[in-house]
Amino acid sequence: MTTPPEDVDALFDAPAPASPVVSSSPLLGGAPLEGRKEHRVKVSWPARVQLPNGRVIELRVRDLSESGVGLVTEHHIPPSTVLNFAMGVPGLAEPTKITPVTGTIKTTYVVVSGRDLCCGGMWVSLPPDGRELLDKWIRKLRK
Repeated sequence: MTTPPEDVDALFDAPAPASPVVSSSPLLGGAPLEGRKEHRVKVSWPARVQLPNGRVIELRVRDLSESGVGLVTEHHIPPSTVLNFAMGVPGLAEPTKITPVTGTIKTTYVVVSGRDLCCGGMWVSLPPDGRELLDKWIRKLRK
């Protein structure tokens, strides 16, 4: 297993975001978990990641926020793994028009949920056009 160096910024041109991964807890009435600043919005979008060994796996984005994504997969992805990431984001006006959004994430947790593994990823790099589209979706889904 390959793990990234502690200095993730050395691998990428963009600085890693300072915001923690975001989630909420149904046990707390949907309030953000301790240390988490944002609520996630639920989605179900196709995605894929490239593992450190070069293998590409398909998975689903189950939620997203300004600072990261929640993923569902059948494959174990260890925490603190830096991954190339791509997801298909529906158009706001035309949901059948899919826009690929690519970037880099660093996994933050893995939780077993039935037969699936839920994995959180914090943005390490995300191009401005991808960030803009995701921000628009987040605003739309929070209403």
